[in-house]
Amino acid sequence: MNEFNELVDIVKKLREECPWDMKQTHESLSRHLIEEAYELLDSLASIEEEDSNYELVKDELGDLLLQILLHSKIAEENNKFAIVDVINSLQEKLIQRHPHVFGDVKLDSADEVEKQWESIKQKDNEASIFDDINSKLPSITRAFKTQRKAKKLNLSYSSYEEALEDLLSEVKELEEAKNLSERKSEIGDVLFAIVNVCRYLDTDPEIQLNKSTQRFIKRAQYVEKYTKDDSDIEKLWKEAKKTEEK
Repeated sequence: MNEFNELVDIVKKLREECPWDMKQTHESLSRHLIEEAYELLDSLASIEEEDSNYELVKDELGDLLLQILLHSKIAEENNKFAIVDVINSLQEKLIQRHPHVFGDVKLDSADEVEKQWESIKQKDNEASIFDDINSKLPSITRAFKTQRKAKKLNLSYSSYEEALEDLLSEVKELEEAKNLSERKSEIGDVLFAIVNVCRYLDTDPEIQLNKSTQRFIKRAQYVEKYTKDDSDIEKLWKEAKKTEEK
């Protein structure tokens, strides 16, 4: 694609002539990579509210792509690899881990594909299926990935109802905790169980929590805007919730 090559050339020129881009390193760009990833997630969540937000998704994908190109260019300058090597590595990985598409293996379900993917990865790395879960991931995301992998070992419940029952059991244990140390431990178990319930609902807990947080912010901003000295905060909160229904 000519457009992609032109973009690579633009990034090259930025690294050669822009004072800000020239001084960047893998380390200095790390926080920008994280920020851009979260901004993309935020824009994806907004699609449900307004279809026109796809324009925002397009922009955020571009910002994330820039981070990939910058990191690749820095690596190239250090004689490690270039963007073409990133592409070639990805192509090789996709073909190798999809023998049901590029080979003779026959699979009929998404679950079978996931099990095959993990099996190939484990064979490549000769390690536990949990070893590639980054310890620096946000805790909720890390829990979600852990539970998905645990399913491959049949370490999971058979239904949403069983997962929900486990959550209620963990809440009861939290209620019965006798001291602060026990309560802290039990609240962790409750959070882990909530993440598990989300998995059975086929929804990402990180996304759902972000949506709930955004709803809270909107309601709180409504209360903030209309609060007076004698305001009924509970009434304002109910009004804020009603505005969302319109």
